[in-house]
Amino acid sequence: MANPKGTRWLDGQEVSVFDELGRLEQSDLPTWQAQVVGAGADDLQALTDLLEQRGLGLDDWSGIRVMCSKCSHGAPQEGHDHIPATVDAQRLGLAGHESDLDEALATWLAGRPEIDVQNLELLW
Repeated sequence: MANPKGTRWLDGQEVSVFDELGRLEQSDLPTWQAQVVGAGADDLQALTDLLEQRGLGLDDWSGIRVMCSKCSHGAPQEGHDHIPATVDAQRLGLAGHESDLDEALATWLAGRPEIDVQNLELLW
């Protein structure tokens, strides 16, 4: 078993954290992230369906807590804050080639003027 990389508090109890991520399948699609503002659950489901029809992927990363490397690999200190996730935006992970994602997002956004896609960024 691997050694713990730090601790977190869960339900009032300190628990060990391990770096144990592994790739399940190789994908030939690049991974992107974007923030989407103004989309509801039905809007995101429509985007998920549209991307799946085109062989592309979407994962909602809104619940991921981003913290600095020191805290991530240790025990986060009280009083040491990280930028909180934007409340009115969802952070999405997207899988696909840029031109395919651009086309799908344009199709999805047509008729949804209240939604804004921001910061489409290539990760890997």
